[in-house]
Amino acid sequence: MAETMQHLTALADEIGPRPATSDAESRAAQYIESVYVARGLEPEVQEFEAPRTYSWAFVIYHLLSIVSAVCAGRWLLEGRLVWPAVALSAIVAFVLWMDLDTRWGLSRVMPKGPSQNVIARHVPKQRRGERLKRVVIVAHYDSARASLAFSPGMVGQFPLTFALMKASTFGIPVVLLAIALPLPGPVVVDTYLWWLALAFGAYLLIPLLINVHREIAMPFVEGANDNASGVTAMLGVLHNLVSEPDTNRFVTSQFNPIRRGPEAAAEMGVVPEGSLLNYTPAGGRDAATELPEDFQWVEPEAQAERQPSRGQGNLLEFGTIEFGAVGEGSREPRDRTSERGAQAPARSAEPVSTPAPERPRRERVPLDDFTAGILDEDVALPGASGAPVASPMVEGSERAERAERPKRGGLLGGLGRRNKKQEDADMKGWLGVDEQFDARKAGKEIGSWDNFGGDDDDDDAGGLGWKGGWAGDDPIEDEEFAANEAARIRRRVTEDHDRDLTEKEVWFVATGAQEVGTAGMEAFLAAYGEDLRDALIINIDNVGAGQLSWVSVEGMARRYRGNQRLVGLAKRVSREQDILVKPRVYKGLSTDATPALARGYKALTLMGFGSNGVPVNWHWASDTSANVEPELIERVTELVTGMIRQA
Repeated sequence: MAETMQHLTALADEIGPRPATSDAESRAAQYIESVYVARGLEPEVQEFEAPRTYSWAFVIYHLLSIVSAVCAGRWLLEGRLVWPAVALSAIVAFVLWMDLDTRWGLSRVMPKGPSQNVIARHVPKQRRGERLKRVVIVAHYDSARASLAFSPGMVGQFPLTFALMKASTFGIPVVLLAIALPLPGPVVVDTYLWWLALAFGAYLLIPLLINVHREIAMPFVEGANDNASGVTAMLGVLHNLVSEPDTNRFVTSQFNPIRRGPEAAAEMGVVPEGSLLNYTPAGGRDAATELPEDFQWVEPEAQAERQPSRGQGNLLEFGTIEFGAVGEGSREPRDRTSERGAQAPARSAEPVSTPAPERPRRERVPLDDFTAGILDEDVALPGASGAPVASPMVEGSERAERAERPKRGGLLGGLGRRNKKQEDADMKGWLGVDEQFDARKAGKEIGSWDNFGGDDDDDDAGGLGWKGGWAGDDPIEDEEFAANEAARIRRRVTEDHDRDLTEKEVWFVATGAQEVGTAGMEAFLAAYGEDLRDALIINIDNVGAGQLSWVSVEGMARRYRGNQRLVGLAKRVSREQDILVKPRVYKGLSTDATPALARGYKALTLMGFGSNGVPVNWHWASDTSANVEPELIERVTELVTGMIRQA
């Protein structure tokens, strides 16, 4: 858990406040991307344009509604502006409704900046025709600006004040319409209705001033609970689901290779004692052309590159190594070029025709058993005089016919035949057959695989008997042996893997710009919505403090119920793992699950609530890492992991 809590510290303390479309939000996205990469995933950064704040859009909504209520009085142009006021207030109410329902509104046309979602997919290998279940884990990583509406003295009444704001905005056009219609009754009724419209407008002055004050005077919060805690829980699920990759798979390219000299090798103790170190400087083989003393017998490369002469009787240069007779039965490598001396004229790069030197008489020298086994008899050895003698393969014309070879009787040749016979005997013993067994004849008698087992117990009746391998009956006479053996192998292969957990396609989505109107989630659904119609979306938000709950109903305009399948999973897993989780109706702002539910996706939000019915330290300066409960984040991690396992 300490490893996952480092993510919360990095986001809330090291990076700090993360306003939408800011550089700090971009740094947070880069950090989350690095965590994905460290787990061997290939992240995708989805860039989009998002509004910098929602406050000014709501200031405009409230201001237009107030103006509509004021202009509907008969004191202004004898009431001729009533119908324009009705139209304006109705348009404001409609656009505000659409904005609260995460569809479209003034907040979408406010000044924008760049933001991004960080997406990683864990896609296991799937069998042919198999369709993996898809689960999407969502958590936003940006933080909000503080506001007086979320101060400790007022935040408990936020659901009520927010409901009054909506009622005032939607009530003004209704009241103004009643004034505009020629309904029967005294004129004083219109006056009372106009005062009611002014009362609605007067209330809207409160959120208007709060939003102006928010943008001018209030700072951004660190956002430890809202929502570094949700990102930490999501990355904890990532740690549970995706094992840490082998570090040998990763090769850094940040440093240039260093070529060290022989002194460094000696100091590091990598040179065996008594060995000769040949150091080649940087620059390749051309930098050092001189061979060591114990390799002077090897011909230089220039000798190997010379063209052979085509004159009759000339020796062809192949750069071969010959053995000379130093003593009886002994061999010593020597340089063919140095032995040739004056007998072979100097050769140039161009082929020349020179008289063939006198061919020395070929003599045979005694060979020990080992040498006779490994040397081809076509290789000529020099005689007692030590003069080099060329092989028939390289002397004379290239079309010289090879002399007939006698059968080799050397050590390895005989040993190879003996080993072959021994191998055949061992194989026949393993198969349970004798030397007289004829495979072709037995195959004709068997005729079919159905008859391969034969009748082992009745040899006198002509049964063919068991002919080796596992084709016959199981030797321990266990009818379920094959099934048990397959199950044992399957367990050995998968014993280190939780198949219910790892064989799910899981998307990890860190959304940006959520605090300015769920812009990140809306951009994500617009890009990948067609792939997520059957997916289960779990949104994690404000889970660092309070009573852990699943949100049964949410939405600022329309009310949306959480997906019942996910609710069932949360109930079952919480009961099995003894995690206290309760349902809660959320009457606050939109979450990342709200636009998904509004568009028909299967989504559910996990959130922690305080005793006042709203998230703890919500959008206030006290939202720091010191006020976060690591144990609660760990419980959320285990809850979501269990939900994925049983999905």
